[in-house]
Amino acid sequence: MQFMFNIFFILVLEEFLLTKIISTQTDSIVDLYKKISEKGSLVDGLSLNNQAQIKLKTINTIRLLSLTSISMNNSRLLFNISLDKIQINEEVKLIEFRLKLKSKINKKKLFLIIKNDISKKKKRFRPMIISKDESEYLSYDLTDYLIHNSSKQILIIRRQLWIRKYLEEASLVIYSRTPGGFILPSSSSNIRTKRTIKQITTGPCSRHDLFVDFDQLSFGAWVVEPKKFNAGICRGDCPNPLSRLYYPTNHAMLLSLLHERGNSIQQPSCVPVRLRSLDLLYYDHRELIIKRHQGMQVVECGCR
Repeated sequence: MQFMFNIFFILVLEEFLLTKIISTQTDSIVDLYKKISEKGSLVDGLSLNNQAQIKLKTINTIRLLSLTSISMNNSRLLFNISLDKIQINEEVKLIEFRLKLKSKINKKKLFLIIKNDISKKKKRFRPMIISKDESEYLSYDLTDYLIHNSSKQILIIRRQLWIRKYLEEASLVIYSRTPGGFILPSSSSNIRTKRTIKQITTGPCSRHDLFVDFDQLSFGAWVVEPKKFNAGICRGDCPNPLSRLYYPTNHAMLLSLLHERGNSIQQPSCVPVRLRSLDLLYYDHRELIIKRHQGMQVVECGCR
């Protein structure tokens, strides 16, 4: 009877710890998304030094993995690491080992040990510090030391008592570039959307507001932020002859000239000529990630 009670207690404890880890992980990546949104840039929203930012120029995806420390003795901390959610075709640019401390301290070097089930060997190293001086975190670059698709790795911190004294929270932030575009809902969807702009048929080509609500596109179930955004739309007529104010291509200028001379040919159309990306916080296969999607918001319109 006592044995069964112990088993039940262990299962309940594991479930509690898992729930706590997921909750902490969700809060942390939501906070990270808010900082990026406030700055309007992935790089500007991260408190990383210039060496780290060079690696982030082409990223479009951010993952955050909360780590729970296991205390072995007074001088050793262990962190179990699983990176099995990284896709095979995903190009990892940077893996940040992020430490949130109870109070501000001077930057300190770490001596780390990594064990994995593939090589069966321990790797000892001192990672580079990549956090800025004003950052609330102390961050280290582990990109070259972790196996990116391995589910069983152990990170060990030894003989550094300041970690035990000041550590409040630890996590891995994975910055990568993944292929693929924005996933649109099926055309057979029965969900009706509200018109958010008036149908404009006259006037010169220009940009108009178009507010998109993900809940109306069946995205509300997996998009966390933003729920709504201004996608913009191009409407209006392209004048004849075309002016350089409408950013025409040489082909559009040629069409305009042919149309002016009475040729029954299609006039240039009012279309986006400059687009802006949009950062989304959403669930991808039950994992909450930040991903930058290109060409989601109209900035300027022209005739092409």
